[in-house]
Amino acid sequence: CKCNGHASECIQVSSNPQTPWETRLVCRCEHNTAGPDCEVCLPFYNDQPWGRATSTDVHECKACNCNGRSNTCYFDEELWLQTGHGGHCTDCRDNTDGANCERCKENFYLREDERCVPCNCDPVGSRSLQCNNRGQCQCKPGVDGLRCNKCASNFYDFSELGCRPCGCNVAGSIDNNPECDPITGVCRCKENVEGQRCDQCKPGYFDLQEVNEFGCLFCFCFGHSSVCRSAPGYSAFPIESTFIRDWEKWDSVDYHKRVVPFKYGQINQEIEVTANSREPVYFIAPARYLGDQRAAYNQFLTFTLRIGEEGPQATLEDIVLEGNGLSISLPIFGQGNPLPSTFNQEYKFRLHEHSAYGWNPRLTPRDFISILSNLTGLKIKAAYTPEGTGYLDNVRLDSAQRSPLGKEATWIEMCTCPEGYVGQFCESCAPGYRHDPANGGKFARCVPCNCHGHAEFCDPETGRCICQHHTAGDNCEHCAAGFYGNALTGTAGDCQPCPCPGNGACVILPDEEVACLECPEGYAGHRCDLCIDGYYAESSDPYGRPLCRKCECNENVDPNAIGNCDRNTGHCLKCVYKTGGRYCESCLPGFYGNALALPKGDCKACNCYPVGTEKRDPESDVLVCNYATGQCPCQPNVEGKHCDTCAEGYWNLMSGEGCEPCRCDPVGSLDRTCDITTGQCQCRPGVMGQKCDQCIPLHYGFSPEGCKHCECDQIGSSSLQCDPYGQCPCRPNVEGRRCDRCKENTHNKAAGCVDCPPCYDLVQDAANIHRSKLAELQELLKALKENPQLLNDEEFVLKLKQVQDKVDKLLEDAMSATDLDGKLGSKLKDLYKRLEDVRKTAGVIAGKIDDARGIGQLGERNITIAEDIIKRALDALHGARKFLETEGISALEKAIERSEKFGQQSEKMSEIAREARHLADEHEKEAKEIEDLALDARKIAQEAYEKARHALETPGETADNINRLERKLLDVDYMLEEVKKLAASAKDEANKTYEAALDLFTKANSINLPDVDVELMKKTAADIIEEVYAIFM
Repeated sequence: CKCNGHASECIQVSSNPQTPWETRLVCRCEHNTAGPDCEVCLPFYNDQPWGRATSTDVHECKACNCNGRSNTCYFDEELWLQTGHGGHCTDCRDNTDGANCERCKENFYLREDERCVPCNCDPVGSRSLQCNNRGQCQCKPGVDGLRCNKCASNFYDFSELGCRPCGCNVAGSIDNNPECDPITGVCRCKENVEGQRCDQCKPGYFDLQEVNEFGCLFCFCFGHSSVCRSAPGYSAFPIESTFIRDWEKWDSVDYHKRVVPFKYGQINQEIEVTANSREPVYFIAPARYLGDQRAAYNQFLTFTLRIGEEGPQATLEDIVLEGNGLSISLPIFGQGNPLPSTFNQEYKFRLHEHSAYGWNPRLTPRDFISILSNLTGLKIKAAYTPEGTGYLDNVRLDSAQRSPLGKEATWIEMCTCPEGYVGQFCESCAPGYRHDPANGGKFARCVPCNCHGHAEFCDPETGRCICQHHTAGDNCEHCAAGFYGNALTGTAGDCQPCPCPGNGACVILPDEEVACLECPEGYAGHRCDLCIDGYYAESSDPYGRPLCRKCECNENVDPNAIGNCDRNTGHCLKCVYKTGGRYCESCLPGFYGNALALPKGDCKACNCYPVGTEKRDPESDVLVCNYATGQCPCQPNVEGKHCDTCAEGYWNLMSGEGCEPCRCDPVGSLDRTCDITTGQCQCRPGVMGQKCDQCIPLHYGFSPEGCKHCECDQIGSSSLQCDPYGQCPCRPNVEGRRCDRCKENTHNKAAGCVDCPPCYDLVQDAANIHRSKLAELQELLKALKENPQLLNDEEFVLKLKQVQDKVDKLLEDAMSATDLDGKLGSKLKDLYKRLEDVRKTAGVIAGKIDDARGIGQLGERNITIAEDIIKRALDALHGARKFLETEGISALEKAIERSEKFGQQSEKMSEIAREARHLADEHEKEAKEIEDLALDARKIAQEAYEKARHALETPGETADNINRLERKLLDVDYMLEEVKKLAASAKDEANKTYEAALDLFTKANSINLPDVDVELMKKTAADIIEEVYAIFM
């Protein structure tokens, strides 16, 4: 047998079991070979190629390395060439594969327990069916999972192409984790987010943000719109209280809203409050936290709180928000916050209606935001134990404000308003719309204006239409006053003008005739074409209708009477209360008063005295008086309200032509009055005559003191009647004023004053010397009188003293030379006495002359000023009269025109008339004052005259001065008469002014006049009075 070196013997074996007797010789193979000739290796020994055994190399067949996972293999020449081992295992067990069963077969992987398990890669989602050593299949794009049998997160649509990305928005996805349905691709959105990719807010929401647990915010828009977006131009703005300086207007109240005192801690910069009882105490936020706080929706309220005691007890009303009639609350531990303790803790509350935030009661988003839209109270509970203390600090309410600076606030809404609404928040009604209900505020809905086609706009709050087409009413539902028709038809011509005066209201009668409803006062008839009683037809309008005017009778008619005025002219026919005139505007002739005054009946009888009253109307026997004062028009020099007495200084009233002047002598009469019947003046003592202008017999010295008795000596006088200076007519050799002593060097008056013996000639010579000295003294006194300013008082006194010394010396000499009977001494004493009288009288005369001169000058100056004032008063009166003749007439014409136009009584005209009447009274009063002042001037002049007349008792050198004063007094009397005439003229002008003003008032009653400068006239009169007072006060 041929065994190729792999057997040492051969054996007989049957090759066919059917013929066991047939055998052949085969080798007993070694070296892991087989075959009849050992020409092949055993089935599992194929790691090396078969070869014949040699002496140097047996070429033993080696077993295949199948790692115990296979019992069969074959020789793989290519493998042998590559690795030096040609055994290629077959039929590997345990899902292995490879030449040595060293790896898992395809689509299997080696598990941690060293077992190959199938990959089970999804053929749709895997790039291949083979996975990695962790069993992870190679997935297609968007596919995920160990077997690549599903779409990855945020991918969907599992297919041969892999999965498509979902594109979920992070901010809109639940928990900000993008994830969608792997089949439909619909993302899992937050509560207020929608869309395939969770990239848009649900209808009625806006502002998609990651930080928002619910994705979007509710569109408030006052409930009028569900479409809104983030408004531009807003930035975050927190409202804070850090209590650095003070309590920042926070307050504290108890449960019943009673104020509880609190403290401000300057050291810790916080506020604190202590409860007074078991009732809770709250910190109350100031005004800046209240009001419209919609910007705080979904934001945080934060604060720092601590309490003073352990064992806090929370309630459901620890944090309270109030507004718009609603209230929500929350316990202090809500939203994951801790219970208060004795150390500071920060609390944070989100202002959102979701049940997760625990606000009680639970509200809809609209109701929750409505509270914030008008927040009226924000309360934080302070004490959590009975009579406990709470400390608050670092309060902050997140909000926003309109500002481009700072962090943008996207949570402020900008609403897209439906038709009929305008405003950022749809808070207002658009033009043509109104709130329903009226005045319902921002929450009320807007409905179209119901104006029946007669207005484009209406008031957005009340709904009242701005009507056109002559319609009226809140909804233009009826015609405006002065128009008629059916306004509900809805056309521009629904309402037609009423054919009524003044466009008055009218109505259509059943017979389709138009009847006026609001005839003007005084009109009647369907077309207001008749005048009622008490009115008259002044004229007609272009349509032939009468223009009715009310009969203006100033309420001086019986209102119950009929026919009080003429229906054609308007003339009042039945005046009562003693009134008369076209309008019963004045008292009847013979009566006076204010016919317009209230109560009525002010007209009273004049009762003028016929003899003393001037008859104004020759054709009438009625004596009229001043309409205002009742003053009768008196005859010249007659006075009294009824003209029943003569003026002072006048008489003969019964003459019927006025009173005559008494013409009493101002010197001889006691005053200027006289008997009104006889004209006899009241004379001074010793004065006689009707005018008291002469002394009675045996009297002299006609002066303001009367006349003095002559007292002429019956022996020494040739007549008992003395001359005007009191000098009696003396017999020969008799002298003295009374003729009661003999002349010098004569004696024995009874014997006719015979000559003295010649021895008295020396005395005569001495007396002559004294006379010459007296003459010098008289010259000196004359010079003093005429030129007082040129004399020196000391020099004058010195000279008088020298004269007195000389007289005294002469007196002593004369006394020493007198005879025993003393006649010469007596005469010298008499002479000395007369000289002494002369000396005293000289001083008195000088003083009185100066006084008289000063008084005379003052009187002249006062009279001059009085004349000037009277002239100015006349000018003012002339000006007033001119004004009445020009401006007054013009104003009257305008007044008449306006009267015809309006026919209404004017309170302003009445006031002007009363002012004019008042001014007239003032002018009359001023004239009277001027007359009184003139009389005062005359009295002053009379005093000057009396002082001058008093000097008559002095020696004869003052006679000239007295005469001059008398002449000046006459001038003063003349000027006084002129003043009185001017005053009387001024009075007459005042009366005329008053009558003109009254006439103007009568004609223009009830009419508006242009402005008259009454104040200027009053000021002018006041200035004149002040100047007069300045002169005489």
